[in-house]
Amino acid sequence: MDVLVLGGTVFLGRAVVAEALAAGDSVTVFNRGRSGPASDRASQLVGDRTIAADLEQLAGGRFDVVVDSSGYVPVDVDASARLLAASCRHYSFVSSINAFPGWPEAKDYRAGGVHDGDPDATRADAPADESAAYGWLKVGCELAALRAFGPDRTALLRAGCIVGPHDSAVGRLPWWINRVARGGDVLVPGGPDDPVSVIDCRDLARFALLAPPGTFETTAPPISRGELMAACRAATGSDAVFSWVDSDWLAGQDVAGWTEIPLWLPDAPSLFAHDASAARASGLATRPIADTVADTWAWQQSVPGGWRPSPRTPGLSPAREESLLDAWRG
Repeated sequence: MDVLVLGGTVFLGRAVVAEALAAGDSVTVFNRGRSGPASDRASQLVGDRTIAADLEQLAGGRFDVVVDSSGYVPVDVDASARLLAASCRHYSFVSSINAFPGWPEAKDYRAGGVHDGDPDATRADAPADESAAYGWLKVGCELAALRAFGPDRTALLRAGCIVGPHDSAVGRLPWWINRVARGGDVLVPGGPDDPVSVIDCRDLARFALLAPPGTFETTAPPISRGELMAACRAATGSDAVFSWVDSDWLAGQDVAGWTEIPLWLPDAPSLFAHDASAARASGLATRPIADTVADTWAWQQSVPGGWRPSPRTPGLSPAREESLLDAWRG
């Protein structure tokens, strides 16, 4: 199979390339060449998808599957999809659960439908509300892909939280693994039975390459937060002890959900209430969380100079964590 990856060197795009090569596919990546080297087993075309002359390098290219893991602005996705529609079989666009404006605050976030995105929108057209802009733009990208390839040749993959090795830009799961690895008394929000649902980048990559037509929520079946913490402790060989702290109490201490405490958000009843049944029926297979955690930890240990938290997900500082634990116990 001939595969084109728009992106291909960072996290999910990197995983798509690796999974395609492992399956024996011929892989071409198109990117700016700024975020790291492409696999030496893939062909690389260097260009900026926002520049028409650069994008023309793809004109007439015949690919069985195009995986767009780097599309965030509708007008850019429209340009690539229109250029490739006549010569390529299928377009897998990686979207987001943020397509639903009700997520994660509404108990049933699907009830209100998705954002009314515009397939011709530029970044400047996005809503001023930053929390709505990302989802609105992603829906516009979905519409652009559908307009070019049609519903029978398009997969819209509304991903939940993507985790796994090489997650250097965000690092929500790596932060937890690293914190548990340090051992000692670990502040954990909520209770051990609270649900958590994530998807390994490699599993999402394989599903994108399967090229099923349709619109899918893509995440793994929920596990408990206790299972996640146990997997972190097992993978790292840590002596960590988990102190479970009430979510409402943490919210009252002005703890920033999702950034100061990754993979947690107060007052978000549908945070992990995804429905990936359609994706699973179409071939999505997900690995055990223990495997994802172990492989992510192995990658973290291989990072030159040591793994460090991302500015986007700094996590609790040791002093802040200790202060919160003291206050909770008091």
